[in-house]
Amino acid sequence: MSLLYYYKERNRLFQELKVANKLEYAECQHMNKILGLNDVCDMKIIDEIDGIKSVYGDIAVALLLLMLFVLPSGYYLAMISLRPMRESIETIDSFIHGIVHDINTPLSVIKLNAQTMQLGLKQKEFQEQNRRILQGIDEIKSLEEQLLFSLKAERYVLNVSEFDLHELLVERQKFYNEVRKSVHVHYEGSVLHVKADKALIKRLIDNIVLNAVKFSSRDADVTIRLQAQTLVIEDYGIGMEHPKEVFNKYYREDQSSKGLGLGLYIVASIAALHDLSIDLISKRHIGTRFVIHLHPITSRLQ
Repeated sequence: MSLLYYYKERNRLFQELKVANKLEYAECQHMNKILGLNDVCDMKIIDEIDGIKSVYGDIAVALLLLMLFVLPSGYYLAMISLRPMRESIETIDSFIHGIVHDINTPLSVIKLNAQTMQLGLKQKEFQEQNRRILQGIDEIKSLEEQLLFSLKAERYVLNVSEFDLHELLVERQKFYNEVRKSVHVHYEGSVLHVKADKALIKRLIDNIVLNAVKFSSRDADVTIRLQAQTLVIEDYGIGMEHPKEVFNKYYREDQSSKGLGLGLYIVASIAALHDLSIDLISKRHIGTRFVIHLHPITSRLQ
C-alpha cells in the first residue's frame, strides 16, 4: 500500500511540475510581446518516460529490499512460533514409545502363560475363555504396532520380499472369522505373487477387514475378492457419512466407538509407501467397498 501511495504522489508532483514549467514559459513569451523584447524564453523539458522509468526503478528496489527483509524475518519468526509445537510432538512421540515398551514386556509374559494354560485346559468353557484372553492380547499388540507405525510412517523403510497374496488371504480369513463369529468373512481368489512388505500388506488388509467386521450387524457378510490385479473388500454394514475424511489421521466417523482413528490412516500410509491407489465407495446403511489396485507390486516381479 505504501508503495502505491509513493507512486501516485510521485506522479502527481511530476504533473504539477510539468504544468508549472508550461505556465512559466507562457508568461515569459507574454512579457516579451508586451515589452517588445527578444529575450529567449527557456522552457525546461521534462521527459515523462524517464520519470516513469525512474519511478518503476524505485519501486523495484523497494520491493527487493522488502523481500530481503521480510523473507528471512518471516522464516525466523515461523521457526520460533513452531518450536513449542515441534517440541510437544517430540515429547508425545517419546512418551508413546516409552508406554509401548513398558506395556509390551508384561503383555508378553501374560501371553506366554495363557498359551501354556491353553495346552493344559480340558474343559471347553475354560478353553474358550482362555482363547478370548489370547485374542485380547493380540488386539493390544496390534494397537501397539499401529501406534509405532503411525510415528514413523513418513520415514518407514520397506522390507520388500516376494510372496503369494492369495496364500496370505486364505490364512487371514480363518483369523477374521474367529474375531466375531456372528459376521461371516468370505474369500475368493487365486494365486497372485507380489513383491512388497508382507507385514505391512497384512496390516493394510487387516485394518480394512476388521473395520468391516466391527461395523457389520449380526449374521452379515464381508466379502474379499482377489481378481485381475485388484483386491476388493466389501461389506454391507452401516457405511460412512464422510468417506473422503476417513484416511485422515485421528479421524473417527463414529465418535462414540473405541479406537484412535489410526486404522485407515495407516491403510493410506502403507498404500502410499507401495504406490498403490485405493478407490472407496460408501453409502450410509448400505455398505462400503474398497478397491485396491495392485499393479505397482505385481509389476515389480517382471
